Amino acid sequence: MKKTVWLVVMALWLTVGCSSSNREAAMDYFLSDSSDTYVIHLFYEERTPLDMELLDYMNSSDELLTVIKGIQVYDVTRVDNEKRAKKIKVRKFPTMLVTNDKGIVVDTQDIEEVKAFFDQIVRAK
Repeated sequence: MKKTVWLVVMALWLTVGCSSSNREAAMDYFLSDSSDTYVIHLFYEERTPLDMELLDYMNSSDELLTVIKGIQVYDVTRVDNEKRAKKIKVRKFPTMLVTNDKGIVVDTQDIEEVKAFFDQIVRAK
């Protein structure tokens, strides 16, 4: 009986450990390469004007162009993008993630939250 319980516990531990490392490995794809720059990731199911709105915002000042490395757009109706979204647990669409070199710093469905984050960064410089 003790062996069975021990095997079940070990199997669960390995499953949890592997799933978190898979998410971490998946996150590497999304990270910025510098601590003072950010990447915006937009996940959507249906065509949205958010990509152009984000691009217009990024291009609205030289300061923003300095801190925003780029905008990546993912149509989750494509299998590869759906897999990416699932790996990092994006469940609602559209979703905007802002990442730095360590992880996700903004996770929202509201573009105003993204703008507020960057406005704060630019004001602090």
